Amino acid sequence: METHAQSGDWRITTRGAAILQSRFRTLARPATPFELMDDAVSYYRENFRPLFTISLWVYLIPITVSILLLIPMLLIDARNAGGFWAAIGLDYLGLFLLLPYLIVAPMVHAAFTTLAFRMLAVGEPITLRALWTRLKPRFWNLIANQLLAALALGGIYLVLGFGYILLVLAVIFGVGALAGGSPTLAIVLASVLLLVVTIPTLVLAAMATVWFVMLPQIIVLEERTDAITAFSRAVELVRPNLKHATLSCLAFWGIYAVFSIAVVSLAGILLGVVIGVMSIYVDFEQLLERWALTLNQVYELLSYVAYMLVMPAMYLTSILLYFDLRYRNEGLDIYEALQRGEAGV
Repeated sequence: METHAQSGDWRITTRGAAILQSRFRTLARPATPFELMDDAVSYYRENFRPLFTISLWVYLIPITVSILLLIPMLLIDARNAGGFWAAIGLDYLGLFLLLPYLIVAPMVHAAFTTLAFRMLAVGEPITLRALWTRLKPRFWNLIANQLLAALALGGIYLVLGFGYILLVLAVIFGVGALAGGSPTLAIVLASVLLLVVTIPTLVLAAMATVWFVMLPQIIVLEERTDAITAFSRAVELVRPNLKHATLSCLAFWGIYAVFSIAVVSLAGILLGVVIGVMSIYVDFEQLLERWALTLNQVYELLSYVAYMLVMPAMYLTSILLYFDLRYRNEGLDIYEALQRGEAGV
């Protein structure tokens, strides 16, 4: 697969029965974490409309519920009726009603994005019905697998978090003993030691997580796997390239943090503009005090919008890592296999 240029760009768009092609020759050879991230972002950009549409389908329910909850909160704040506890009750009621959906939604979103990746490669139209038809036979395997993965990861993160807290406490007391009465020395020592403690913790967390990140792809693309055997399949893919997979996981977390901070910051800026305009007519402190519940609900709504925008790119990194590991371990020509719609891919 040779690289091409179009309109000064070194990528060609994915139209019809074509997979993403770039200077990195996506899916044609083993890729570095940077290449995987770069191609995931580019693939999202070039196929933004169908991938964003899937994301919109998934997050439409929580966004709609947030808008519906915003209306009574707006009325309570507007009347200044002292309905603080009523608004809090509405907020928690909405969260309680949405909780089952919010547990399942990320799993379905990852599966739909994976299926869309395959469908785009062969030029199939992407509709909600088409995606659900393909996912339906694997749906309960996906749910069971992801719930088991969440329990396993929860236990691992609990142990890592507890160990990290103990190390942080040790750093605090150690710095207090070593620095004496020097605040500057205390800050320098604490910063260095916390960095030394945090980096290995993140690496251990990535090493634990990378066995789980490709489970949705394994479930929906490999017909011979079920909720349990998908774990052994993930081990089979990751074990020969654990270092590469771990570095990829750390890199994905980094880009996710950048995207999230950028989108959440944009949401905060938009909210700040609204507050700034309103504060022209109302005292700023009074504005925040009176409209606190409404502003909090608006921020929650914007957070859902942020997830809707960011998550397709993150799922694409996992998809490309899955194919990358299959290429490394099995020498599978992913591009040709996707074109043929080969079983097990």
